[in-house]
Amino acid sequence: MQATSGTIAKGTVSTAPDLPSIWEYTDYRLWLTEHFRVNKILNPRYSYGVLARKAGFLARDFLLRVMRGDRQLGEESAQRLAQSLNLDRRERAYFLSLVDYNQARKADQREIAWGKLQHALAQSRDASAPRLLTDIHREVLGSWHHLAIRSWLEMNPDPGDWELLGKRLRPNRSAAVVRRSVQLLEKGCLVEKRPDGLWHATEKSIATSPEVTRPAMRRFHHDCLGLAQTSLEDVPANQRNITGLTLGISERGYRLVCERIASLHKEVMQLAEIDADADRIYQLTLALFPLTMPEPIGDSK
Repeated sequence: MQATSGTIAKGTVSTAPDLPSIWEYTDYRLWLTEHFRVNKILNPRYSYGVLARKAGFLARDFLLRVMRGDRQLGEESAQRLAQSLNLDRRERAYFLSLVDYNQARKADQREIAWGKLQHALAQSRDASAPRLLTDIHREVLGSWHHLAIRSWLEMNPDPGDWELLGKRLRPNRSAAVVRRSVQLLEKGCLVEKRPDGLWHATEKSIATSPEVTRPAMRRFHHDCLGLAQTSLEDVPANQRNITGLTLGISERGYRLVCERIASLHKEVMQLAEIDADADRIYQLTLALFPLTMPEPIGDSK
């Protein structure tokens, strides 16, 4: 978003970016980073040291490390920073809720912070409907069968035979469960009933904000790993592919493997996009996790 300033030089009208609205962010670090970037454009003398002093922090680079994710904000420091940024009462409540949500380590802490986040959004006149729909999307990720049903409707528009659709799922789901799932997906604008009388998925594929959905994704992956374990016994070997590697790599090697996995995801998505004969739903779950921890620096002999 940009606003035109009144400064005119050599026949041109210069433009200056607006300060970013905190309501458009679900990660306080990203908002702080953008807020600093825009302030730096508006005032070249603006610096991390200036912002730190205004908020009462001794270390000039403290906020830089916070933005990078190397440091976290405590309750008192978050309050001081919110005040130094001249946030109004509603913005401050949302900012503090974002800090709690983004930094929470336990599921119950995240859920409490999420409730405060939604309350702050509801209190703001600037909160748009799509921002509030993120709560629905989190619920969609709360159980594996919601996305499975959405994908099935993307392949096979359905007149509403939820009992038959439930029997196609593995494990099976009742017609009532499928009906409630479709209602939830419709509320989230992920499926719709069209003039042909059939239920369709609204998009070929979907994506959600990682900051908002991270706790829900954790539950989703937990469920999918459980389904993968069950498939070892319940699904014939020629209908599943479960493999594993045990290997030694460095931190740099780990990052490279993650990049390759991300590339694989894109490649598999492209294959699915052009598969005109798709007739079933698969779940691809890749897990890369440590079996040992590195030796602490300074402890080697």
